[in-house]
Amino acid sequence: SNETKVAAVALELRERDEALTQLKMHLLKAQQQMKNQADKKRRSVQFAIGEWVFLKLRPHRQQSVVKRIYQKLAARYYGPFQVMERMGAVAYKLALPPHSKIHPVFHVSLLKKAIGNYQAQGELPKELEISPNDDVYPEKVLGTRLTVQD
Repeated sequence: SNETKVAAVALELRERDEALTQLKMHLLKAQQQMKNQADKKRRSVQFAIGEWVFLKLRPHRQQSVVKRIYQKLAARYYGPFQVMERMGAVAYKLALPPHSKIHPVFHVSLLKKAIGNYQAQGELPKELEISPNDDVYPEKVLGTRLTVQD
């Protein structure tokens, strides 16, 4: 009777391990299929340091900066700007004008290689630039809050 229980438990454990192995195999197969489908839409792009690229500003960024009646007429790309540094596998730091309000690191999907010879740096929309006499100060303090830490 004791051997029967042990054999039954061993059989149950073996069946569970086989089912688990099969589940893992099917999961890996499904993940690989999803990766293959996603990779069909992706492009492998790399830029060298010193190359010139155009920068695509996201539509919601443009809309928050400038209200346009005709969105289709908005500029898609700005620049060209020079690539200064690679910041990981898919991000690049660009040489933006020193008075720009946006962060200089962008994902590769927002960049497009500039064809031709460029020596001058491009411009961003005027709304994304800080002029030297644009000191921004709050007009009025609406309220304060004090938090006490123990």
